[in-house]
Amino acid sequence: MKSILKFAAAAAIFTGIAVSDTTSFTIHILGDSTVCEYKASAYPQTGWGQVIGNFFDASRVRINNVAIGGRSSKTFIREGRLDALKSSVQPGDIMLIQWGPNDRYLGENSANKSRDRQVPFDSLEYWLVQYVDASKAWGATPIFVAPQNGNNGKRNLYTEYDVRGKMEELSKRYKIPFVDLNMKSYNYYNSLNADYVTRYIFKGFQPGEYPNYPDGFSDGTHFQEMGSLGHSQMIAEELESNLKSNDNLSDESKTALAKLVSSLKKRYTIKVKTNLSNYSGLITQTQNFPAATPMTLRVTPNAEVFEKWVDDDCNELSKNMIYYNFKTKARDITYTAMFKGGAACTPASHGEEDFLTEGSSSSSNTQSSSSHSIDEELCSIGKGDAAWPSVIDMYGPEISDGYSEDNHEGYTGKGFFNIANSLNSEATYHLTSEQAATNARVMIRYSFVGSTNRDMEFTIDNGTYDVVFPSTGSWDKWDTAYIENVWVDALDFKMTIKSKTSDGGPNIDMIAFDMASVYRTGCSYVNPIAPASSSSAETSSSTSKISVSSLYGVKVDWKANSIVSGCGQMQVLVMNSLGKILAKESRFVPAGESRLLYGEHRFANGHYIVHVMMNEKLVAKTSFTVK
Repeated sequence: MKSILKFAAAAAIFTGIAVSDTTSFTIHILGDSTVCEYKASAYPQTGWGQVIGNFFDASRVRINNVAIGGRSSKTFIREGRLDALKSSVQPGDIMLIQWGPNDRYLGENSANKSRDRQVPFDSLEYWLVQYVDASKAWGATPIFVAPQNGNNGKRNLYTEYDVRGKMEELSKRYKIPFVDLNMKSYNYYNSLNADYVTRYIFKGFQPGEYPNYPDGFSDGTHFQEMGSLGHSQMIAEELESNLKSNDNLSDESKTALAKLVSSLKKRYTIKVKTNLSNYSGLITQTQNFPAATPMTLRVTPNAEVFEKWVDDDCNELSKNMIYYNFKTKARDITYTAMFKGGAACTPASHGEEDFLTEGSSSSSNTQSSSSHSIDEELCSIGKGDAAWPSVIDMYGPEISDGYSEDNHEGYTGKGFFNIANSLNSEATYHLTSEQAATNARVMIRYSFVGSTNRDMEFTIDNGTYDVVFPSTGSWDKWDTAYIENVWVDALDFKMTIKSKTSDGGPNIDMIAFDMASVYRTGCSYVNPIAPASSSSAETSSSTSKISVSSLYGVKVDWKANSIVSGCGQMQVLVMNSLGKILAKESRFVPAGESRLLYGEHRFANGHYIVHVMMNEKLVAKTSFTVK
């Protein structure tokens, strides 16, 4: 009877919240690549705006994350992104505003390729105040979030270029909340082992640790999922602290902040430990997250031999040193990394899970990709090679001053683009990247006849690059130009080319990136798996590290695309590392050798798992990596 009454009371509360429009509101998140959302192919790279919805009650809060990589407080406004929010913001909404990483001014003589986005410090206030003015004009409450520090040890970049101090000053002037994520993260990083900060918070991966980064990756600016979840926890704590002790808030700000804090979900202590008394390696730190938050447990031993992860009931969770993408429980819990030679697991007493009525806040992102249609012929230019894996046909831009043509020899793909013969002629292409890079290289294949250069300006996402194009001597003779150190995030973006001379620009056949999985938006082109003729897992540049686990005498040869089994109904499932089914085939097979897959399936870079079912029973598991 007690549990029935508890359910009834909770249902009544939930109903009251659900039908009350006055309690629902949107948190609009504005920021850069440390805040924005990333594709699953970039996992575990994550912006804090991508995961902060886990900390709020979905029946009351909607998340609208419009953060986008490469932008500063200045360029976000100049691109019209702040004005574009006007129709989405309602009275009573919240604006979380974080700028700094791309604003940081490095000087007129800096070699930085994105000087346009930098803001001299004496101009920073001008741009930040526009966010306050717009928020208030729309009836929303602005909250400045001082940017989290980079992986810089004792150096705090955002007190040197003092965006933290400027945000705090403006917050006091306008009597609005101030989230000091900068000092909170700086102090936290410096309380930890430096290797832990690099490998467990920032995007510092060793080869083989994460499926999407088989060769490893090093990045001291961006965060992996657990790092961004930790920052979201810090933001929640700062909001609560403001409500409790910030005496400078206006009545309107205090009312809005009280509403915001009351919508935070209950957080539970997630304790992480080992069964060793003298463990010397790295291990995930204790966290405080709401229920159903995505969680990763990690250990990086030195000489210790890891065996498995267990919960406080001694249930085995995983034999992998990195156990990720599970959801936290609605109670305090302890997870233990079990090592050989350590103490045996002993179940610990704990409370029951709480009854939950709320969920994680719903999220939308106005910058995310839509269903963009494109001529399929533009997707089939080719697969590239090891040096230039992403080849993109420049025929048929989405917006253009000029003509798509095929009236010269030697072009690749469907044709080439002939930009109009005038100064500042433009063409815009919609591109998608499944990976991120801070120093990508771009090759441009072009031709033209003339006595002077036809230089152009390329804007790739938010970076602008001047490119010199000397004459090739013939419209049928093609040459190449290059752009170095291009910043690319794992998202949809635009590339614009602009002529810098009155003669226009050259004919441009194609471009290529030296990173995998960049393509025209709307294409399904990604790197394919190795051909069936390949006989060794290590000889293919696109597939490696194949392992096969066969049960019941079934034999799978992924390279040969074959299976040896008994007769029956066979089902083959190919899943990505998050368990999403990407390919599924089902048919009856006779006893003996059969073809494993008949369809033409292509997979982006990353790790994949294959399950083979015979008569609804799992008979084989295979994994492969595309790189």
